[in-house]
Amino acid sequence: MKQGSKKTLNNLVEEHMTSVVRDSVTMQRNTKRPRHTLHSSSINLALACLQNSTYSTTNTPIVSKDTKKIDLNALLTSEIPIPPPTEIGMTMHWLAVEGVQPVSTLNPQDDHETAAAVIHRQRAEAENDSSIALRQLLPRLVSDELQLYFTRITHALSTHPEAAISRLANDTGIQELVPFFTRYITVSIHQNINNTQQCRLMIHCIDALIRNRNIHLELHLDQILPSVLTCVVARRIGSANENHWLLRDEASDVIVRVCALFGEKYGNLRGKVIQTLCKALELQGNDLGRWYGGIVGITKFGAKTVDAFILPLVGHWNVWERLLEETDGEVRFGLQRCQDALLHAMAVFFGNVSDSEQSNRLDYEKLSQVFGDRLVPLQTNVESDYATCFV
Repeated sequence: MKQGSKKTLNNLVEEHMTSVVRDSVTMQRNTKRPRHTLHSSSINLALACLQNSTYSTTNTPIVSKDTKKIDLNALLTSEIPIPPPTEIGMTMHWLAVEGVQPVSTLNPQDDHETAAAVIHRQRAEAENDSSIALRQLLPRLVSDELQLYFTRITHALSTHPEAAISRLANDTGIQELVPFFTRYITVSIHQNINNTQQCRLMIHCIDALIRNRNIHLELHLDQILPSVLTCVVARRIGSANENHWLLRDEASDVIVRVCALFGEKYGNLRGKVIQTLCKALELQGNDLGRWYGGIVGITKFGAKTVDAFILPLVGHWNVWERLLEETDGEVRFGLQRCQDALLHAMAVFFGNVSDSEQSNRLDYEKLSQVFGDRLVPLQTNVESDYATCFV
């Protein structure tokens, strides 16, 4: 190496080391360390500020009043006793889930059973010791006031249901309780599907939460809608003497209201609901409750859905007429309810579709053969001798 290059290199090294020492002294002063002692941690901080990847390997004082001189040549030729420290970092992982340590690379597998066994032993010892009050360690998700509100409302639903539903529809500050109310309602519906009155009460609660403008239910629709659809198209709801037809009507109203409120935010919501209702119409046999729920639910979405999904079912009218002559009792009443729902769907179509569209979509001759004189009051634009008979 030429003499000029050595001089330039020495100057660069000296300048760099002077800068590192100066920054290290600044770090030492800012960290309140002794003035006459320079630690390797201060040098590490200075090197980190200079974005240097070489760090000191010890945390002992490097420069001190009483420190002997160090031969740099001997230090450079000696081996580093320990590897240089890596950059400090942090990662998150599940230490324990419900008292059991999950098996992962961060949790040694040989300690998995040991941790669970220790927790189980501690719980058993606590239960055997009468002097220890054992309680479930759960985070306090809501305040004591909201817990009291939830308890009072759920109790009032069995004693003063109208007042409780009114509170759900108008009270503010209960957004934190929405997950608890939705779970309470869905569990109650599934456990009391044979109790029509209880299911109606829960449907009214859902309707109240939807009408409350102070809360948001978007994140809980996946829990609410399946329960409501169950009350519309379930094969069997309540006992033989209970009015499950009214429950299906009220649940259909709630579904339409949900789609009207959240249909713009979730574009596929309306389509999925109608698809579920249409599956109820594909069933075979005497599932009259499902038939009725599917027809009523689709009809409440308007004339276009009636045109697309209900009009092809007109041919079932003659099948129901034949069954009426062969059955009686509950089955006969169910057939009549399905006929009423189909007539109402036809009335919705005739009342909301123009005359030109009706003539393009319908064959009045075939319809008159199916419905007979029942078709006359549905057609307000048809002149007939029977028209004067209806007020």
